[in-house]
Amino acid sequence: MKLGITGAAGQMGAALLRDTLARVPASSVVAVTRSPEKLERLSTQGVEVRAGDFNQPASLEAAFRGIERLVIVPTPDLQPGLRRQQQSAAIRAAVAAGVRHVIYISTVSARPDPNNELFDSHFATEQALIQSGARWTILRMSIYMDTLLDPAKRALASGSYAAVPGAPAAYVLREDIAAAAAGILAAPGHEGITYHATGPVSVTQEQIAEAVSQAAGKKISFSPMSEAQQRAGLEAAGLPPFILNAILGFQATLRAGAFDLVTADVARLAGRPASSPAEFFARALAASGGARA
Repeated sequence: MKLGITGAAGQMGAALLRDTLARVPASSVVAVTRSPEKLERLSTQGVEVRAGDFNQPASLEAAFRGIERLVIVPTPDLQPGLRRQQQSAAIRAAVAAGVRHVIYISTVSARPDPNNELFDSHFATEQALIQSGARWTILRMSIYMDTLLDPAKRALASGSYAAVPGAPAAYVLREDIAAAAAGILAAPGHEGITYHATGPVSVTQEQIAEAVSQAAGKKISFSPMSEAQQRAGLEAAGLPPFILNAILGFQATLRAGAFDLVTADVARLAGRPASSPAEFFARALAASGGARA
């Protein structure tokens, strides 16, 4: 049986490849990427590397041929309407290529929302997959815990963790999502199920500051920001308007509670529990020299 992974040269795809190769022989794995040269070393290990570009739908059917189970990793493109088109085309190509089971990595709280490209494109892709005729599984992920590392490092330097307060969220590591997805890909079953990959605990911004304090062994105060201050900071970075709007919309839904959901699906699928913020900061800050001795 051939198992396929799209976006295999990206961060999520690479993590998913590692976890999948820990479960099945390399000869069973097909890595699909628009940059095959980045994965040449995997070819020497027995992984079949194929070129496939979501911006060139005609390339995908050939890339997917012979694959029985396929994970579609969401593309990073946030221009309005683009990701929906890319991923719907990928699903059609998978069906045309004879892929029997398609697994899509979506987001917690996916829903139709013309004012929020992130949630809207994920929901549209879920619906396209469900209606495709292929067997399907959806893995909805919570917000990346990995994004908290740089703010934590800045907090260590300044003594203050700055964020806009709001509802708690169950942050989850990218590697935990990948391990859960590998658990689905490498094992039979899971058809017609929507899983939720979340962290083991839902935390507020104030609790994140406290977790950084505990890991660093020094007091880090919480400094609440206003939404206007957050917008000003992002605007100063010179982001394109569609990226700025996507980030601000995402942050607003985060504060409203869209990611305040805790499940045990990572442990169930990966065979190990998801990391908590406290565990993450203890490891990550130690690696960067910022944790307590």
